[in-house]
Amino acid sequence: MKAVTKLKKPIPTSFYPLALLALLAVGLSIYRLVAGLGATTNMNDHYPWGIWITIDLFLIPVAGAAFTISLITYFFGRGRYHSVIRPAVLAGFLGYGIVGVLLFLDIGRWPQFYNILVPGFINLHSFLEEVSLCITLYTVILVLEIAPVFLEKYNIKAPIGWINSSIYWIAGIGIVLSTLHQSSLGSMFLLMPYKLHPLWWTPALPVLFFLQAVYTGLGTTAIAINLVWRAMGLPIDRQLFKRIGQAMSLMLALYLAVKVGDWMGAGEVDLLLKPDAFGVLAWIEIILGVAIPLIILYSRLGSHSQGPFWAGVFVLIGTFINRLIVSWIGLAEPSHVPYTPSWIEIMITVGLMAGGVLVYSIVARSFQLFPEEHSGS
Repeated sequence: MKAVTKLKKPIPTSFYPLALLALLAVGLSIYRLVAGLGATTNMNDHYPWGIWITIDLFLIPVAGAAFTISLITYFFGRGRYHSVIRPAVLAGFLGYGIVGVLLFLDIGRWPQFYNILVPGFINLHSFLEEVSLCITLYTVILVLEIAPVFLEKYNIKAPIGWINSSIYWIAGIGIVLSTLHQSSLGSMFLLMPYKLHPLWWTPALPVLFFLQAVYTGLGTTAIAINLVWRAMGLPIDRQLFKRIGQAMSLMLALYLAVKVGDWMGAGEVDLLLKPDAFGVLAWIEIILGVAIPLIILYSRLGSHSQGPFWAGVFVLIGTFINRLIVSWIGLAEPSHVPYTPSWIEIMITVGLMAGGVLVYSIVARSFQLFPEEHSGS
């Protein structure tokens, strides 16, 4: 297959600050590994989880774009989604790459990171072990799914043929692995009924985390392909955007129904009416992350490319608020030892995100992410 999305334009000015931030993150990451967590982060015994875990919990559903689009395309028979599989898989691969780096930096005894794969150290009773194994194996699946993008560039046909002939098995295994760890992230917080705020702790957490991953993945796909198509001057498939918006609205409605039903069943509606920070945060999360996207998608904008795009933006904001509360704010306890991320934690996070955007942009400009019929060849 001929590569048609080659680098034809001058390097955008925005690439340079992104590259600078990414290089700074690399340098600070090496310093963190050498100096240790105590010298580079503000985490402590009261707050052993910091901003990196929050970003991990946010990026995992964002990277759900890969398994969501694969599921719809390969197993629900929606062939029209084939044109966005590669952008979605690339977003998923880079998202999981950043998650992997942050998890590695978050390990106190990082030289022993491989113990999660050593049979003698595997804890079959640990949700975190299951999540770690699934993320590791799913990253391998994403490498296989995205490999043809790079192999085609250099006309390496044999591996492409093997991957294409096995794509249903590869995608199927990836979907199973992703579904397991997306829901298991929620299961992990089931262990904290007396620590996590009751507005967010619920036995339905595994279901809520999975539904959130699906609609957040769809939102990420809508944002990514909209920006890439516009930046490269490609014709926009409005019907495809409409279908993505319909799928996103269905998942959002299911999430809202489970969330509200759980609050009502647990008798926690009164907590929403309390004039405290948690009640306000719950309203902000639902309004920004669920209600506004649903309003956009059910309005006239839903059939326009900008509808799913802006719904995706608000979905990502809501998901970030949710994961911030579940992993940090909602776990806060009265203590004279507060936690505020250090500048090193913040700059590593910003730099890794910048690096992800930079790599995505370079791949989109230099390799074929879209079918030839859509790329204007």
